[in-house]
Amino acid sequence: MASQQHVTAASSKLAKLIHFRQYYPERVLRVGVTDWRYRVLGNASQTLLAIPGGELVNDLGFEFALAICDSCRVIYPAYPSVSSLEEIADGLNAILDAEHNDSTAILGASFGGSVAQVFVRRYPQRVNALILSNTGVPISYLAPAVRFFAWIAQAFPWTLTRKLLRGPLLKTVDQENADTAFWTDYLNELFAARLKKSDVMANFRIQLDYHQRFRFKPEDLQQWPGRVLIAESDNDVIGPARRRRLRETYPTAKVHAYHAAGHAPMFARFDEYLAMVKDFLGSKEPVQ
Repeated sequence: MASQQHVTAASSKLAKLIHFRQYYPERVLRVGVTDWRYRVLGNASQTLLAIPGGELVNDLGFEFALAICDSCRVIYPAYPSVSSLEEIADGLNAILDAEHNDSTAILGASFGGSVAQVFVRRYPQRVNALILSNTGVPISYLAPAVRFFAWIAQAFPWTLTRKLLRGPLLKTVDQENADTAFWTDYLNELFAARLKKSDVMANFRIQLDYHQRFRFKPEDLQQWPGRVLIAESDNDVIGPARRRRLRETYPTAKVHAYHAAGHAPMFARFDEYLAMVKDFLGSKEPVQ
């Protein structure tokens, strides 16, 4: 019976993913020599720019995007292979221009939180609210570890590298082993047909640059009138010291703490996470 339930759940998720991809097809925007691909869901007055993490694509969070598009117009980009965070920020800015959007909330989880923090400093006038989920500020002592993992990824054949990457990502999105069949198939497709080794290496270089070159301070956004929400988990790979550094960088931020939700409460605590984002975006609390 349990096996049959898992098969049914996987089939339901697959049907929803197929619907998402077909009903919200990718739009393509050429920025310089780079093609940016993104999806748009909903038509509400509030826009949410939902930027991906290290998965790089624009459908890992399909269930969340479908669930929140009744209250937000969701712009959900994928990352092209570029060489800097500034290029990513400029590409996202061009997407907002193409979609005639002057002001947006941003949801950035994990690596997406790094992008969000760069974007709000580069284009503060375009951001009205910032959700930083399970992410951290740039810290110089993390650069050697990123460099080491990048070296491993470069040295190993792609068949082995993608296997090493797939395991932690599966644990991230399926912490309770509730939908293992679906997510295994999804990640097999992701690494076999959608991501190349060059995409992963480009992302490693950008993460290394983030920790080597960027430094954020609480006063950076003193003149910015937007609001910040920090989502964190007590058992995240983002450890206590890094979580504290993030809170110190945004001292007026609202903090939502999850217990035992891992690196991706969007998946591990879906209903609570959805309510958190909706409540924050619907709130009119002034910045302290």
